[in-house]
Amino acid sequence: MIRKTLMLAAAGLMTVSTVSAASALGGPELTGKASCPPKYVCVWDNNSFSGKPKWKSEGDLNKDMLSDNGVSIFNNGRAYPGKDHIRYYYRMWSGEYARGCLHYPGDSPTTVVTWDKPVTLEYAKWGGEC
Repeated sequence: MIRKTLMLAAAGLMTVSTVSAASALGGPELTGKASCPPKYVCVWDNNSFSGKPKWKSEGDLNKDMLSDNGVSIFNNGRAYPGKDHIRYYYRMWSGEYARGCLHYPGDSPTTVVTWDKPVTLEYAKWGGEC
């Protein structure tokens, strides 16, 4: 009985070490829109979705998010009545501003917005149909 327990424990350690080794090797690192988890709104501090998002949330983003390089916003939400579209508001250093609403993937018309100049994203909030 003790021998069987020791063999099972050793097998368990081998499994753990195998998983750890695989994790250490790692697969390709996700970047761009692929790095935005499902049900999240993600914001990059560039206008090309390059790298990983600087800000992301399953909830609202309600703080001033300053970017010298523009912004890219991606709504990776799912259909959920009343909370599946992203309303955003950003202002440019020139004093101009823009606001809009992003649909979730598979819904029309769009899931992204980009701007290539210095900008402050005031908020990105979940809401109902645009």
